[in-house]
Amino acid sequence: MATLGHVAVGLAAARAYQPGKPPRWPVAALWSAAAVLPDADVIAFPLGIRYDDQWGHRGFSHSLIFAVAIGLIAGLVARRFKQPPVRSALFVTAVVASHGLLDTLSDGGRGCALLWPFDLTRYFAPWRPIPVAPIAFGMLSLYGVIVVLVEFVLFCPLLFVALRPPAARLSPVVMGAFTALWIASVWLLLSTDPVRESIVGVLLRDRTAFPAGFSESAFRTIRQGFSDDDVGRLLGPPHGQSWFYPTQLQPPQRAADTGVPSLRECQAVRFENGVVLKAYDADACRAAGIQPGTTLDDVNRLLGTPQERCWQYGWTPGFALRLRLVCFERGAVDQVIGRWAMSE
Repeated sequence: MATLGHVAVGLAAARAYQPGKPPRWPVAALWSAAAVLPDADVIAFPLGIRYDDQWGHRGFSHSLIFAVAIGLIAGLVARRFKQPPVRSALFVTAVVASHGLLDTLSDGGRGCALLWPFDLTRYFAPWRPIPVAPIAFGMLSLYGVIVVLVEFVLFCPLLFVALRPPAARLSPVVMGAFTALWIASVWLLLSTDPVRESIVGVLLRDRTAFPAGFSESAFRTIRQGFSDDDVGRLLGPPHGQSWFYPTQLQPPQRAADTGVPSLRECQAVRFENGVVLKAYDADACRAAGIQPGTTLDDVNRLLGTPQERCWQYGWTPGFALRLRLVCFERGAVDQVIGRWAMSE
């Protein structure tokens, strides 16, 4: 999830903590920082810690225990600043805990280790309407802008509560119109209702095509734990695939001239119609014998079976794509993603 939604929670908490008057901006910024705090775990990436490690992204810092610990610290600090310690601890705990809970509603990435350290399972909510945010500079992409706009619409009521001037008084008619507009906007963004899909398809001039054998009704039956054979039987072969090779699991590549292990490794390979379309890191993949046009079987021979794979059904020559994605970890379905996306 992008930062905007978490910031909205922090701003609303700042307003609720001292009702009756808007918080000063330094105070509002402090509450927003508390809401965003769990994402400080992205420092794990440059340190070489894997995403799905307990110390990785959405690991321990997204747990309820972490939220309670930060809340207790906040309560102790509040006492020194003559603020109510119990109220401060409860508010901060709720704000920090909201981060992990909201991230379980996102439609990508890993789930959140809510019950760490007692259970390292990564949890997702049954309903996942929030588009996953790209990490770091990926937010500067077109997709990143779209994610921020979606979150702005979703969290608009919280932003309204947090930023509304005390003197502002809205009539019931205006409030009703605002509420109706917000509900309609959320429905257009998040609903999977066929009527909504048709409306959005017309607005975006949908030209998505799918492989023979694919059907929306069969796609909706895919569940976590299905095998790749189950998915292939229900949906047929995908149009494209992405294979992922976590750095820690790869054998070190050796430079041909020195025999010294290379720090740059082939981390991901994308296929279309059974051949490589792109590879990342391109130079490291090329050194391993993988480049555009290399067959899927050759990649499997050179790098081995990937731990993580995603099968993409659908492609388009247009602007928008009805993305239908099934991702596997160790041969079992880990994520099923069905939403609108921008074509590359």
